[in-house]
Amino acid sequence: MRWLIDIPIRRKLLLITVLASSVALLLAGAIIVAYEIYNYRVQKTQEISVQSEMLAASVTAALEFNDAKAAQEYLSALRANPDFGAAAVYGPDGALFASYTRAGSAAQPLPARAEAPGHRFDSDQLVAFWPIRHGVRQIGTVYLRATVEPIAARLARYGGIILLVLVGSLLIQLPLSARLHTVIANPVRDMADAARRVAAGEIVTLPPSNGRADEIGQLEDAFRQMSASLQDKAHVARQIAAGDLAVKVVPQSAVDALGNAFVAMVDNLQRTAEIAKLIATGDLQVQVALQSERDEFGRAFATMVENLRELNREVSDGIGVLASSTSAILSGTTQVATGATEAATVISQTAVTLDEVKQTALVSSQKAKYVSEAAQKAAQISQTGQRSVEESIDGMQQIREQMEMIADSIMRLSEQSQAIGEIIASVNDLSEQSNLLAVNASIEAAKAGEHGVGFAVVALEVKSLAAQSRQATAQVRTILGDIQKATSNAVLATEQGAKAVDAGAKQSKDAGEAIQRLAESISESASAASQIAVSAQQQLVGMDQLALAMGNIKTATTQNMDSTRQAEAAAHKLHELGQKLQRLVGRYKV
Repeated sequence: MRWLIDIPIRRKLLLITVLASSVALLLAGAIIVAYEIYNYRVQKTQEISVQSEMLAASVTAALEFNDAKAAQEYLSALRANPDFGAAAVYGPDGALFASYTRAGSAAQPLPARAEAPGHRFDSDQLVAFWPIRHGVRQIGTVYLRATVEPIAARLARYGGIILLVLVGSLLIQLPLSARLHTVIANPVRDMADAARRVAAGEIVTLPPSNGRADEIGQLEDAFRQMSASLQDKAHVARQIAAGDLAVKVVPQSAVDALGNAFVAMVDNLQRTAEIAKLIATGDLQVQVALQSERDEFGRAFATMVENLRELNREVSDGIGVLASSTSAILSGTTQVATGATEAATVISQTAVTLDEVKQTALVSSQKAKYVSEAAQKAAQISQTGQRSVEESIDGMQQIREQMEMIADSIMRLSEQSQAIGEIIASVNDLSEQSNLLAVNASIEAAKAGEHGVGFAVVALEVKSLAAQSRQATAQVRTILGDIQKATSNAVLATEQGAKAVDAGAKQSKDAGEAIQRLAESISESASAASQIAVSAQQQLVGMDQLALAMGNIKTATTQNMDSTRQAEAAAHKLHELGQKLQRLVGRYKV
C-alpha cells in the first residue's frame, strides 16, 4: 500500500474514481446478471408448469380410458417446441404409461417411476412432475424435461456486455475525471509547493481568494491566514533585529504558540534593555532574573553584572589606597621640597662664607709676607687670623650640620621614591586587571550583539580609565627613576662635600693652632711669619678646594631641588588622578 500513498493526489483521485466506478458497475452488473438468471429460471419454471398442466389436461381422457396411443400422440406434439427434450405419462400406480424423447437430445433415461409433484434444475435441464387429476382424484403424473440455457453461457454473455459498458464508461470517465480532479489536485499541489517554501524559510503570499466555499477553499483561506501571521512575525523579528524593542506583538489567539513566544521574548528583551540602561547610568544594584534553567543569555548577563560589581569594588578599593598613598606622597614631597629649598639657601650662605674665608686666607698670606717688615702688627694679625679661623671652624661646623640634614632629607626622599614605586606597581597591576576585565566585558557585550551596547560603553570607559592609569603610572615611574638617579648623585656629592668639610675643618684647626703659636711667640716673628706664610698658602689651596666642593654641592643641591619639584608636580598629578578615579568610580552604585 506504500505505492498508493506515494503517488500524486491527482492520480490517486483518478484511481479512486476509476476503481469506485468499476466496482459499482461490476456490482450493478452482477446484480443484474443474478436477477436475470433468477428471472429466467422463474420464467422457465412457469412455462414448464403451464405446459405440464396443459399436457396433464390433454392426457387425462387417454389415461382414464387407458389409451396409451392417444397419450403418445399428445406427447409427440411437444416436438414443435425445441426446448422440450423428453416427456412421459405415468399411471396411478406410478408406472410409465407413455413417453416421448426428442431425437438428438442428451441420452438421459426417463425416470422408471413417477416422483412427487414439483420441479428441479439438473445442470442444463429443468425437470417437472405434474399431477393428472380427475376431479380431486389423482389418476397419474406428467413428466417434462426441458433444456435451459447454461448459467456459464448467460454469465459469459452478460459479462461481455458489462465489460463493453465498463470500457465505454472508462473512455468517457477518464478525461472527464482528469478535468474535474484538477479542481482539487491543482490547489492542493500549489499549497504543498507553498508549504515547502514556507518550510524552507520563505514567506509566501498566496493570490487573492476566488470565493471557493468547499474544504479546499477553507484550506486556502487558512493557509493565507497562516502566511499573513508569519509575515507579521517576520516583520516583528526584523524590527527586533534592528534594535526596535518598542514593537507591539499581538497573538492571533490564546493557542498562538509562536505569537506568545514572541511576546515573552520581547518582554524579556525590554526588561534586559531597561537593566542595561540602569547599568549604563551607573546603577550596579540591579538584579537579573533568569527566565529558565537554560537561559544562557540571562546567566551571562547576570555574571557580567556581578563581575562589574566586583570590578567596581576592587577598583574603588585600589583607588582609595591610591588616593591615601598619593596624599602621603604629596605631603612627603612637599616637605622634601621645602627642605631642599632650605638646604639650597644654607649652601648659598656657606658658599659666601667660604668666599670670605678664602679672601681672609689670601689676606693672611699677604700679611705673612710682610711680617718681618711689620712685626709690630703681628699681634693684631694673629688675633685677626685667630678670629677668622674660629669663624671658619664655625662655618665648617654649620656646613657639616647642613650636609647631614641634606643627607637625611635625601635618604627620606629615596625611601618615599621606593614607596611611590611600590604604589605605582600596585596601580599598574590594578590597571592591567581593569583592562583584562574590560576586555572580558567587551567580549560578553559582543556576544549579546546589539543588546550589549550599554555594556560595551561601560567596558570602553573602564578600558579608557585603565589606559589613563597605565600612562600616568608610566610617567610617574619615569619621573621616579629620574628622582632616584638625582638622589643617588646628591648622596654621592653630599658624601664628598662632607669629606671636604672635614678636611677644611682640620685645616682651619691647624691654622688656629699656628696663629695661637704665633701669638704666643711674637718674638720669633720671622720664622713664625715664614711658617704662617706656608700655612696660609696651604689654607688658600684648601679654601680653593673647599670652594670647588661647595660649588659641586650647590650644583647637586640645585639638581636635587629641581628633581624634588618634579616629584612634587608628579605627586600633584597622581593625587589629581586618584581624585578623578574616585569621582568616576563614585558614579556606580554597588
